[in-house]
Parts: sequence; structure tokens; C-alpha cells
Amino acid sequence: MTQLILFTEIENETCILLAQRINLNKDFYLKLNGPRGKAMHEKDVNIDVCVIKECFEEAEIVLRNEKLLKILEETSIYLHPLEELPKQTEPHTLGLWYLYKMKDLLKHRNELVPILEENIELINGKIKAYKQDVLDLPINVQKLEEIKMKMEKQPQRTQETFNFLNDIELEIPEDEIPEIIDKQFPVLALNFGKLSSFEIQTLIKYKKRIQESIRPLRRIEHKIQTIEKLYKEFKYLAIFNKIERRIIAQKFRENLTIAELSEDNTILHKFRNTIFEFEIHKNSTNKLTYLKLHLSKDQTQINGTTNGKQTLEFFQKNYSKLTLI
Repeated sequence: MTQLILFTEIENETCILLAQRINLNKDFYLKLNGPRGKAMHEKDVNIDVCVIKECFEEAEIVLRNEKLLKILEETSIYLHPLEELPKQTEPHTLGLWYLYKMKDLLKHRNELVPILEENIELINGKIKAYKQDVLDLPINVQKLEEIKMKMEKQPQRTQETFNFLNDIELEIPEDEIPEIIDKQFPVLALNFGKLSSFEIQTLIKYKKRIQESIRPLRRIEHKIQTIEKLYKEFKYLAIFNKIERRIIAQKFRENLTIAELSEDNTILHKFRNTIFEFEIHKNSTNKLTYLKLHLSKDQTQINGTTNGKQTLEFFQKNYSKLTLI
């Protein structure tokens, strides 16, 4: 995974360009990150090229090879001065690009994706060193001044107007707060710094109405999730015949591993030389979590490794601690 830090300086403050992750179906929802992507660590693949490609795809910013600096080998974090105005090219995945002051990010690092949260001090130090070694060269000074002037005119989270401060003393009785109609709700237009205190209280009332409407659904969702979890944890019984399933379920229950299954000599004998089709499931951090087995329709003996097919002995040796589903 690569992570690019685009930085500049405004009013003697180091700022970096970040956007909020807004896709519910992807990791690190609502966390802040810069242009990032999955680098191809294959032979003859230049990771620098991957970083340049991802940056253009996510912000339409063209990087220069001679200014791209890798600061952390194992996680592929790169630095590059911000020299163009970013564009929102992936509105379904990333929010708008904003400049964030480094001093604020150091205080609120929990708002960042993990790779930035864990390395923000290192990044800060490397930016300072980069500015001294590279950006102070005469050839770069004029270019940086131009981008600073442009970015200072853009909306920035570091320079909010905080309109709510004008009427923050306002306390409105809840029954006098107007209702928001769902179709009028401006999801993409919300900006904390531009809202008045009156508008914020209206939104809070709207939030309560949403919570009331979804609470029954939450209870149903929780019950279904419990049923779904138990169902998946008993799915391993599919490799047994119908008569055996109830007996095996009562003996082993759910969350069974190959190691636990192998403690029963009768089962070992039953499945000796039996061929299974299998799937290995991983979590969001690429850790192996579950093993899914099916009896193969083709029970022809296999020699060595076969894609998607193996014997119980193979799983005992390689995946004994994985939970069966």
C-alpha cells in the first residue's frame, strides 16, 4: 500500500492535503488520507510510477519524479510538494480535498488512517528536512509561492469561519425547532464551520428523529446478525451426511477448527483420502480467518497441490487452527 503526502506552507504553517474516506463499504470510513493505492510489488514494477498514477487518478495532480521522495520503505510513504490545485475525481469514495495544519493533525491523529496516525511525527520531521534540502533551492521558490497564493483562496479546514459562534448562546426549545424534510436534507452541503447555531440544533433534532425510526431496525438487524453468525459457524456440517450432522453438532458445537475435528479418530478414518474443495477467507487486514470446505464431486486421487482441492491431511498440516465455516 502506498501513501502520498502532498504538503505546502501557508502563513508559516506546514499543511498537508487530505480527503475524508466516505465509502461505507471500504476500510477506515470517515478517516482522513492522502492519495493512496495498492502498489504492485512484482518484478519490474516501479512503485514510484504507481504513486504518480494514483495521485493523478484521485486528484488530477501531476507529480515530478525528481521531487518524489520515499520516506518509509516498509509502508511506501512518499512526500511531494503541492504544486497544483486538486480536483475531486472520486466523489463516491473521497470527500473534497482540504489543507490541514500539521500542528492540528498531531493533536487529532485519531482522525487519520492508521498508516498516517502511526507515522505523523516521522512525516512532520521529513517534511521539515525536505523543505530545507529541496524547496529552498532558488529554482523552486517561485513555483511554491504561486501555489501558496492559489491554495489560500481555496476552502480550507484550517481556516473555518465558524459561523455558529455568532449565535452559540442560542438555546431553542425542541418543540420550536423546525423539522427537516428528508428530501431537503443537504447531506453533501454540511460544513461545520459554515453552520449557524440555529442550523446545528435543527440538525440535532433531525438526528434524534432518525435514531427513533431506525432503533427497531437495529434490534432486528442484531438478531439477524446473531442468526447469521451461528448459521455460518455450523456450515461445516455440510461435509457430513444428514444422519451424522445432529450428532456432530451436539458434540462439537460451533467455531470448530480442523485441529479439534482431528481429535476424533472416527472422523479421521471417515475422511481419510477424501478430497475437499476449499476456500480460505481473509479479513480486511489480510489475516487468514476462516476455512470453508466442500466435498468434491470428483474424488479422483490427487498428487501434490491442486488448485482448490486437497485432502484433510493437508488442512491438518497447514490450516489446523482456522475456524471452519
